[in-house]
Amino acid sequence: MEGNLPLLVVRLPAPFRAAFTTRWDTDDMGRAQSLDLSLISAEVRSSSALSSPRVPVGPGRERLESCLSASAGEPGLTLVSPLQVHGVRVAGTAEYAGSPQESPCDGLTLQPPLDGGLAPLLLFADCVPIVLVGEVDAAVVHGGWRGLLGGIVQQGGAAMTAPPGLVVVGPSIGPCCYQVGDALAREFSARFGDSVVRPGSRLDLWEVATLAAAEVGVPRERVVNPRLCTSCNNDLFFSYRREGAAAGRHGAVLWAAAA
Repeated sequence: MEGNLPLLVVRLPAPFRAAFTTRWDTDDMGRAQSLDLSLISAEVRSSSALSSPRVPVGPGRERLESCLSASAGEPGLTLVSPLQVHGVRVAGTAEYAGSPQESPCDGLTLQPPLDGGLAPLLLFADCVPIVLVGEVDAAVVHGGWRGLLGGIVQQGGAAMTAPPGLVVVGPSIGPCCYQVGDALAREFSARFGDSVVRPGSRLDLWEVATLAAAEVGVPRERVVNPRLCTSCNNDLFFSYRREGAAAGRHGAVLWAAAA
């Protein structure tokens, strides 16, 4: 909990901090209210328009910025949220913040003090949030099935100045709920081995993320995963599988605390 905002805060080596939002905020009276961080309205999301306009929706982002600024001891902490396209491009946070916002990107690195005052924020509704932490910098990437198969974790590690030594996997759809077609299951088995596909063509993206982390030098014992399934816990998180295209978005945010 940061400033009465329900967050799952991750303990990382200083100065890095990370948190995963839920689908809820609280008002001044302590009553629950929605915290949809999407920059696209539910109506536009439902239309599945490929060129959906990005416009602020609700006060959630301002609330999150305010709470994180107080936590970081750095007034005016600014969220940087890229246009996500299920790709594998990873950019520096300051680089992205200064570029045209229509430029797609599915991962951001954070290097203090180069990215001072900035907090990369990626959005999710079943896809896998993955935080990579090294001695010099850190990164957060968006691990949908396309990105994981295409190498988003590997690109995240390659984009960092120093190799990652710790990986955190956030709330996302688990193998309990993620059934895919046989062709996609075979594709993942061919790339990562049979362990990533459960009976009934249920894909284990958590195991995929763990195996991908090993490819950038982070062993299984250094991968932290609370195994929170967004579909099973739809009361706490948004889930595309459970709610359809209109589903809101929760976030994974990374920042550096002031010394």
